[in-house]
This record gives sequence, structure tokens and C-alpha cells, in this order.
Amino acid sequence: MLSAWRLSGPDAALLDRRRAALHDELRLFVRALTRARRLLVVTAVDDDDTGPSPFFSFLPEPPPASDHPSAEHPLTLRGLVMRHRRTLTTSSSEQERSEAAQQLAVLAREGVPGADPEEWYGMAAPSTQAPLRDLTAEAAHVSPSRMESFEECGLNWAVSALGGDTVLPPSAGIGTIVHEAMERVPDGDLERMRAILAEHWPELDFEAEWIGRKERRRADTYIDRLHGYLGDAARQGGRLIAGEVEFRFAVALEEADPEGENSVRAIGEGDAAAAQEAIIHGFIDRVEAYPSGAGEFPDARGNGWTGMGGDGERVVVVDLKTGKYEPETDAKVAENAQLAAYQIAVRHGLIDGADPAALAGARLLLVAKTLSRSDFRIAHQHRLDDDARTAFLRRVADAARGMSASSFTAHVEAHCADMQGRGKPCRIHTIPAVSA
Repeated sequence: MLSAWRLSGPDAALLDRRRAALHDELRLFVRALTRARRLLVVTAVDDDDTGPSPFFSFLPEPPPASDHPSAEHPLTLRGLVMRHRRTLTTSSSEQERSEAAQQLAVLAREGVPGADPEEWYGMAAPSTQAPLRDLTAEAAHVSPSRMESFEECGLNWAVSALGGDTVLPPSAGIGTIVHEAMERVPDGDLERMRAILAEHWPELDFEAEWIGRKERRRADTYIDRLHGYLGDAARQGGRLIAGEVEFRFAVALEEADPEGENSVRAIGEGDAAAAQEAIIHGFIDRVEAYPSGAGEFPDARGNGWTGMGGDGERVVVVDLKTGKYEPETDAKVAENAQLAAYQIAVRHGLIDGADPAALAGARLLLVAKTLSRSDFRIAHQHRLDDDARTAFLRRVADAARGMSASSFTAHVEAHCADMQGRGKPCRIHTIPAVSA
């Protein structure tokens, strides 16, 4: 009654205006509620940008979702099939299971997908028991960027490799554009990189206009951060040795414990690969060289980072990442397969102009993450010693054998059912051909 809220805090006039606006909104809210005669539906948006009105607290608590009519009577044939299949496999009532089976039989006769038991996962006999690739007759092709995906969950990798990634999200297109900007403008000129973004932006398709605007702001931010990194690299005396450079080498598989330089051989684009070999093929975003003592980027490194060490010029491999869920510290990339493959390529003289003896490691350039004193982050993998090199080549051989196998194991607890530590769900849940 004494308006004590006026004594401190924000400007009183501003609070008065907000108070009056809330009163007006409340009157409109009550008027809308009283106009309903038979049914009142109240909806709201709840996402990162907006939330439900505070007036929602005046409404009675909604019934649980299980009580909603759509739970008992699904609105789609797919939902109806799902409901009957769940009843058939989980209900303890013989009558409910019998009714569900009869309903599925009706739906199956009408050709509704998923109703016929012959279409259910695990019911059909394997079409073949043959391996994906016969290593006694041909080589296995191993992508450095897919190795860790296979090690994490073989089944998830197989779904992707066999056609499960035919539709990519627009965010993948943003990464492609930013990579092209770095390739075409290696000196980091901001206006030229922005022009490349503007040139390719109409090629991306978003579900809604507001999503497109939001993603454009994110892409602009990535371009600005990339410009900042390239500027910092130049100020430290860094120079570009090669950009978007292709490499290819073979790793022998018959050695259980590959050691020595003979376990790796360079192969050209037209060279024939041999049986019992793994072919590692990829592209390196940037190979840079820095004067002695330079190229550390301390402000962009996480806690616990250590210097590259060594005297003389330093050769460093850089892999640009635009994703939100990339490893962000030196410790987390110590065994990164992609960076290790790049180091092997430089170490064996596959990158023109890069001195293998001067190799100081490889790093991720993360433009989706920042630190207090840097608009980007760097996670550096130090030069592989002999033990680390041997361990990596063993991983390549194991991955080649596993990727060529006839069956693939789902790591359910560690991957497929764990939705907390990963940016996107396992493909076994999202690809219709395997989740139907």
C-alpha cells in the first residue's frame, strides 16, 4: 500500500509503465478466457528465446500427458502401429495382447508400414553373412574423421557409412562455407571472407525464416573469429605452407604390432592399393610455420596447456572446427585420430614445403568456443613420439578390420542410450530405415 518497491531498484517510471502493461495484458487474458463457450485451448512457446506468459500460473495444472486423448488414440498410423506393438510386447494382459495383435493384422493387410511382423527388426534373416570388404583381396579405406565414430559405436558408424547421412543439417553447410572462406582468403581479409559467406548463404535451406536469421548471425560470428585467429597468426610471424592439401598413405595390416617406418607408405591418387592394407585419405585445412618460440596462442589454450618446445622453425597442422561439441583442451585431443593422421602425413613428407623434422604437432581451431581473453579456442596435440605413433597405427589397423567386418556392435550403455554427453542422438534412433 505504501509502494515500498519504489524506494530502490530500477527507475520508478519504467516500473510504472511495466505495471500498467501487465494490468492491460491481464485484462485481455481474462477477456479471452471468458469468451470460450465449449473448449478453451491455451498454448505457448518455450525455447531459448521465449517462454510461457506468467499468467500460465493462474491456470489449473494440466493433466499428465498419458491422460491426453492422443495417448489412447494416436493421430497417425505410425503412432497407432507403435502403440499396438508396445502393447503386444509389454502388456501382461492376454486380452490386451490379443486385441493388439488383431489390430496389427488389420493394419498389415492395409499395407501400413511397420505393422507386419516380417518388417520388424530382428525378425528377417540376414541378407548376407559376407563382410563389407574382403581384406584378403582389397584394401580398406579409413577416413581419419570417422575413426573415432567407429570406435565409439560400430553400429552407429555403419548406419552412417551405409547411407544414413544422406540429409545433412544446415549447420553442416555453415561449416563448409567457413572452411571455404579460410581456403580462399588465407590472409584473413574480413570483407572478402564476408563476401564468400554472402555468396553461398542462399544455398542453405532453413525450416523457418527466423532460424535462417539466427544461423546467419552465428555464421557471421564464426567469420569474425576466424579473421581474429588469422590476424593473430600473422602477428606471431606465422606463414601458410599449404591450405586444403590432400594426402594419402597406406598402413599394413598383417603386422599385429606395426613398428618402424616400413609400416607406412605413401601412395598417389592413381596408385593401386594392396590387400591387407588400410588407406588413410583426407584433406588438411592448413599447415602453418612459426618462428622459434612462436605459435603458442596462450590466451586461446585451456587450463594445463604446455608449450611445443624445440628450437628453430615450428610446423603446425591446423584443423578448423565449427561444431559446438568438439574437444577443447590439449588433454582431450592427445589421442585424437584425425590430428594424429595429419601428423603422420607431415612426418612422412607427404606435404610439400613442410619439414618433417620441424613438426611441432597438430591442433583444432574452435570458432564456436571462446575464452575470457580470446574469441576462439585452440586444442593442441603435441608431436607424436614413437610410442604414440605405434599406438595410432595399431588403432588404424583395428579400425580397418572392424569397418570391413560382417557385423557391427552397438555400445548401448556407453553410446546409444547415453544422451547427456553428446550433441546429437545415436543414428539408430533417428534414421527411419533402422528405427522404423
